[in-house]
Amino acid sequence: MADSRLEAVVARLSTESPLSTRTAAGVLALLSVAATTLYRIAHNAPGTLPDPLREFVTVLLPVGVAGPALAGLLLATTADAPGERIGLAFAGGFGLVALASPMAWLPAATGVVFGGGLATVSRVRRLGRDASVASIRRAGVVTVLTAGVVVSLAATAGVETVTLRPLGSGLALFGVALVPLLVGMDRASLTVGALAGLLTYGTAASIPYVMGAVLLVGVGVVGAPLALVVLAVGGGVAGLAHTLRRGRVDAALGTGLLLAAGVPGTLIRALGVVVAVALLVDSRGGETA
Repeated sequence: MADSRLEAVVARLSTESPLSTRTAAGVLALLSVAATTLYRIAHNAPGTLPDPLREFVTVLLPVGVAGPALAGLLLATTADAPGERIGLAFAGGFGLVALASPMAWLPAATGVVFGGGLATVSRVRRLGRDASVASIRRAGVVTVLTAGVVVSLAATAGVETVTLRPLGSGLALFGVALVPLLVGMDRASLTVGALAGLLTYGTAASIPYVMGAVLLVGVGVVGAPLALVVLAVGGGVAGLAHTLRRGRVDAALGTGLLLAAGVPGTLIRALGVVVAVALLVDSRGGETA
């Protein structure tokens, strides 16, 4: 009953809005995750932010998780497979549970892991029905990205933190680096990605302490080699360039969301990755170029 009412509301809003439900979900999640990441970087940069801005963000930051959580619920109404629909609804619903109290973090994180995992299993099974190399490749990338969510949240919860935190960072970065296998690539996009990777390497080499702080505080990278960071930036930017050139808005939002989320060691980042994967896997468009 509740699901049918939600779908009816979403359908009515979709007919009245110039944005599709999936695009609206991507915009909502990207704005929340990107704003949170940018604020954390700016807050830890040299100098001080204006007091009114800090007070304003201090109030809004704890509820930022609502953006990707609501996005997950919106995407659940558009999913075709029951497993994906239930998984996205589960992840989004439990993401909202975190707003109730700091004590609700663990059950919320458990729900996000379970929901994201269920959606991934459903997608991998669907992709596995097509024995093509492209489908197997896409299933592998989805699995890596979801594993990054599971491992990173487990580390944040205190499970083998010393081991799992670097592993979660590595899985998340490797998954972002593989984005072109999900969205496609061409010579132009790979060139843009290579330039972004070289710029990242040059920045890290010239101001290593600043880059280290940005990676740690801004996107949650812990214990990952610089080469993997460079590869992730290059792959993510290449995927973003390709989707923008092809006019694939949903896939571009999903790729941008992965870049903004970084390592999914917090609820808002983990939900951002869950939403991003849904946008990327279900986006329409060529996989190769």
